[in-house]
Amino acid sequence: RNFPYERPSYVTGISELTVTMVGIDYRDAGLDIRGKFSYIKREQEETIKHLKQLEGISGCVLLSTCNRTELVLSYTEEWDQDVKKLFCGLKVLEPERYAQYLHIRQGMEAVQDLFALAGGLKSQILGEDQILTQMKDAADFSRQLFGTDKILETLFRMAVTAGKEVKTKIVLPSSNHSAPLAAIAGLERDGASFREQKCLVIGNGVMGRLTAQLLLDRGADVTVTIRQYRSGIVDVPRAAGRIDYSKRYEKMPECRYIFSATASPNTTITLEKLPVEQLQQDTVFVDLAVPRDIQEEIGTLSGITLYDIDDFGAELPEEAKQSLAAARKLLQEKTQEFQSWYDARDVVPMLLKISEKASEDVMARVTGQFRKNMPVLQKNVEEADQAAAEEIVRKSVQKVVNKLMFSVRDSVDVSTFRDCVDAMSDLYNEDPEGEKDGSR
Repeated sequence: RNFPYERPSYVTGISELTVTMVGIDYRDAGLDIRGKFSYIKREQEETIKHLKQLEGISGCVLLSTCNRTELVLSYTEEWDQDVKKLFCGLKVLEPERYAQYLHIRQGMEAVQDLFALAGGLKSQILGEDQILTQMKDAADFSRQLFGTDKILETLFRMAVTAGKEVKTKIVLPSSNHSAPLAAIAGLERDGASFREQKCLVIGNGVMGRLTAQLLLDRGADVTVTIRQYRSGIVDVPRAAGRIDYSKRYEKMPECRYIFSATASPNTTITLEKLPVEQLQQDTVFVDLAVPRDIQEEIGTLSGITLYDIDDFGAELPEEAKQSLAAARKLLQEKTQEFQSWYDARDVVPMLLKISEKASEDVMARVTGQFRKNMPVLQKNVEEADQAAAEEIVRKSVQKVVNKLMFSVRDSVDVSTFRDCVDAMSDLYNEDPEGEKDGSR
């Protein structure tokens, strides 16, 4: 497959980044293998809670989509585990059998992959829109379960922000921004026409609704399955018909195209229940789910064509090179910003302490001058007023010093900034009043 992402070079940070990313995606594993590592919400919740109980893991985010499952871990420096073995063990799968399909990234390499993912450069459909929402939802879900830490919170926030910037500033060379659109566009390239064709869409989640709307836009007669036990309003495109999920097999003989796009771990269409003899000749089944919704053996039947999401990859046009290079450059800059934050994160408490000591230093000088040169005025100032005035001056000085120091932090490289902070720390640690030699 034509995979457009290239890892940019980066400057090694001052401290080693304790983040690991392990996962599986469409590049190295087919749909059947990926399906074994997919997670529904309940499984995600159980997994996050389990990981947080493991000694040495301080944060985790689990991302599971049609094309990939990624586990991002933040851990202590002492933690040293076989992450591929851990990843397989979460699904009770043998590492010896599946490790070949997995990729692992550590430190800044993991950060680069995550930023590239947010920018749509690692997607099967280049520049797809859904990945940003999926990444944000994964981080939010983990946060609700107390699964994130400060590092992962900042990493995902900055990655999603960078992905949004790519999408608003750079036009990536693809019009297929979703799996349903890629599938429908792929079928159209092969000569399919949906106008006045009866289509069945199984599933009314995000993917199902999008599939239904895209078919309606092309003039199709669309029916969407719903489940009776669901309470509340079912969000289905207004122009689409509805049938209960249990009646899906009864509807199939009427339809030329049958799409299945559910988040269910169970098969929605099986060979055993399929009314094969009643189906139209050249019926097309499209499976947009991971794990599979449609039993794979159905694709071997005469007169039936079965597609899955792996059949609708996007080729990279030649004219894409310039915009793709711009996207890589932007993401590399944003990755460097995260690295700068990480390298300087432990300096912030030092800055605040220096600011506090500096304000005390200034207050001592101001008060000394005040008492020395204005004794008459000093006698007439109420003690409470004097304390209030001193507090105002103290806070004002702290704000100014903070502004100066954080401005320096954002203007120089990490090594230089650390030297500055160390020098300021030594100044106040050794001589808090700044008067050791009488010349300051």
